[in-house]
Amino acid sequence: MGEQLHDLIFKWGFSSETFVCNALLTLYSRFGKLKLAEQLFSKMQQRDKVSYNSLISGLAQSGIYDKALQLFEFMQLDCLEPDAVTVASLLSACASVGDLCKGKQLHCYAIKAGMSLDVIIEGSLLDLYVKCSDIETAREFFSSTETENVVLWNVMLVAYGQLGNLYESFKIFSQMQIEGLRPNQFTYPSILRTCTLLGALDLGEQIHNQVIKAGFQPNVYVCSVLIDMYSKHGKLDTALEIFRRLNEEDVVSWTAMIAGYAQHDMYIEALKLFKEMQNRGIKPDNVGFSSAISACAGIQAFNQGRQIHAQSFIFGYSSDLSIGNAVVSLYARCGKVQEAYSAFKNIDLKDNISWNGLISGFSQSGHCEEALQVFSQMNKHSLEANMFTFCSAVSAAANIANVKQGKQIHAKMIKTGYNSETEASNVLITLYAKCGNIDDAEREFYELDDKNEVSWNAIITGYSQHGCGNEALTIFEEMKRSGVVPTHVTFVGVLSACSHVGLVNEGLNYFKSMKEQHGLEPRLEHYACVVDILGRAGSLGRAVEFIKEMPVVPDAMIWRMLLSACRVHKNMKIGEIAASHLLELEPEDSATYVLLSNIYAVAGKWESRDRVRQMMKDRGVKKEPGRSWIEIKNKFHAFYVGDKLHPLTDKIYEFLEDLNERVGEIGYVRDQSSLWNDVEQSQKDPSVYVHSEKLAVAFGLLSSSYSIPIRVMKNLRVCNDCHNWLKFVSKVANRAIVVRDAYRFHHFENGFCSCKDYW
Repeated sequence: MGEQLHDLIFKWGFSSETFVCNALLTLYSRFGKLKLAEQLFSKMQQRDKVSYNSLISGLAQSGIYDKALQLFEFMQLDCLEPDAVTVASLLSACASVGDLCKGKQLHCYAIKAGMSLDVIIEGSLLDLYVKCSDIETAREFFSSTETENVVLWNVMLVAYGQLGNLYESFKIFSQMQIEGLRPNQFTYPSILRTCTLLGALDLGEQIHNQVIKAGFQPNVYVCSVLIDMYSKHGKLDTALEIFRRLNEEDVVSWTAMIAGYAQHDMYIEALKLFKEMQNRGIKPDNVGFSSAISACAGIQAFNQGRQIHAQSFIFGYSSDLSIGNAVVSLYARCGKVQEAYSAFKNIDLKDNISWNGLISGFSQSGHCEEALQVFSQMNKHSLEANMFTFCSAVSAAANIANVKQGKQIHAKMIKTGYNSETEASNVLITLYAKCGNIDDAEREFYELDDKNEVSWNAIITGYSQHGCGNEALTIFEEMKRSGVVPTHVTFVGVLSACSHVGLVNEGLNYFKSMKEQHGLEPRLEHYACVVDILGRAGSLGRAVEFIKEMPVVPDAMIWRMLLSACRVHKNMKIGEIAASHLLELEPEDSATYVLLSNIYAVAGKWESRDRVRQMMKDRGVKKEPGRSWIEIKNKFHAFYVGDKLHPLTDKIYEFLEDLNERVGEIGYVRDQSSLWNDVEQSQKDPSVYVHSEKLAVAFGLLSSSYSIPIRVMKNLRVCNDCHNWLKFVSKVANRAIVVRDAYRFHHFENGFCSCKDYW
């Protein structure tokens, strides 16, 4: 309509009239048609201050700050004066581009022109000093103004909030009420955001009470900030209560609630709410889409995540950074390596979150070597790593027991100062514990001043994995004395520690104390630990009775614990019961067939054993092959059972034969029951069934310095024969050998194992 009117004005000959052109300039500027406005301005024969004011305001309000400031200079050359609205727009432009010097010049101009007391100018000036981080000038200017302007108080609240100064923020908030000013719908969100940022939930709850008394509880904007505060602090029930009371369909509130669920690992709830939001016809914003995709990543819902990503394209968010980062995390966490790299490359302006999405995602999906490679690439690009980056990289190194690279990352953390952070120390404790260096883990723990529950849990779990049960229980008692409240994770570590060292009564007492003393309802993993405690101790009958009396339905983990114990104690009857439940729950898990087969093999029940193998074959279930890793000179070497693919195969087997002779001379006798059947036991070529850990240890002894302990990682439980063999090897080779299997660490030295043959 405006453009049609412009055509008519041109036809009727009014295009040379300045007041008519000014009206058109104002029209185009207000509707964002700035190209048309600029074209009209350039063709005007005479321009007055209204012409300049209209275009400058339009440019500034549309974020085209450079042109707005340049036009102001031309205006001054034409000896024309801007009005208060234009000066305010120019001040906003200076604030946005951080041009404090130009802003101060405008401040001087406003004083000379008598505009400095204008309410709009005051707000813009204060905003300028705040956004340019000149807080001292901002405070001085604020103190010199008339304090009845609530907008100025709100700007100061935002200023101190951005600086993380809760004391000054609350001081401003209290002072304005003392002086009789009533906070408005923008005041409360300003102080509440500061509480959210600094974790001051108690103060936030007090301000929430004021919100209710002031009658702002129904206000959508205030409620969206309250929802965000409670969500980020984990009080999701309170956030949901506020959310459900809202009458208006506000996308910000929906997004805050969805993001809160996703951030606290309540992924199903996040996705349900996202679907409900769409069903109500509310258009998600970029934060809503990225939160939903992140929720899909959390539960590895790959297809659903891709669908939501496709929807974000339809809504115009194809190049949004937050959505791009969420997609990278989705692919990486779902183990889609190439797709993750592709999504990463598609992001034009990558930030730390982009890199972190790859590193943490690969680490969590088991692609730890990929994660460490990405971390190395990040360093090569001279990009600054943050706490999350370091923690993700350390976790990746811990998961594959790469202590050397873990130590290198630790060194970088020391250089950047992140090592002093509690979160960093926690992952380092886990790193050293998982890499077999329990002494280093212990030192990291005791050097940490500000321990939290994660710190205590990490060292308790570490001790448990290394079979240091008494040390784990001592630390647990120390944890309670220090006032740190045990969690469900704590008790998994404590009960596992009892299991590894045979502390049956102690374990049962700790289990009982969970509910009676600490108000923690035991979960399935705790029941599984108790079954393991009883099973390892040979109390298989008690374990069965315990399972029958459980108030929850036993899962596969519990029956697997019982079956493993039956394998150790050669109890075929109970083993068959446990296996039958497992085959119903997880018919595709090869471990069940293997454990039951071993029970039959030990008992000499070869027909039953063959029947199980046939069942595996008929169902298409393949046994997971035993695999062991060892790092030599910055390179990982992997071995399978009977492996002959290594370049040094001949030397390894020759050395292994020599080792077998030496250990045989001091009493080692091969345990035939560790082999699968009578055919394997009568095999003339014993090298065919040499287990992977023997090959890895032999290679390690051949290839490493005498002073370095041999460190081997295995994906399955070490068998009785290999365990016994490793004890003898540690004695004849006079070397410390550390083996991390699927259950725990074994430290072999001078003919003994740290587990004391109880594992």
